[in-house]
Amino acid sequence: MVAASGDPSLLILPLAFLGALWVIQGLAPAGYTLEAGGVRIERRWLSRLIPYVFIDGADRDPRTIGGLGAVGLNVLFGSQGPRWNRRTGRHYLAITNTTDLVYLHTRGGLVVLSPSRPDEFTARLARRLAKEDSS
Repeated sequence: MVAASGDPSLLILPLAFLGALWVIQGLAPAGYTLEAGGVRIERRWLSRLIPYVFIDGADRDPRTIGGLGAVGLNVLFGSQGPRWNRRTGRHYLAITNTTDLVYLHTRGGLVVLSPSRPDEFTARLARRLAKEDSS
């Protein structure tokens, strides 16, 4: 449009779109780590820690996720935010794919993660939770 019109002020039109993409990718889940205090959902900004004392267990049993999203985002960089559907109820998504899901049963409801090695992540988390229970 700038080339056709010769008006350089049209260069600012894509800035709002690029700014929104920048914010969304900064809030997208980038990884999951088992830290001393809990499971960390890593993000560029506003990472979230779920303490082990709030996690009752984890599994990989397939179930329906998604549904109505209160403030959730489904974007290029994954799905995140709270959701609700009839079968699963209230749950929180922090996923980048829909095939390698781990379901954390927490006091606040179900939290769905998508680590790169889900079986290893679930086994390590189970050992960590058992260690926390014995303490």
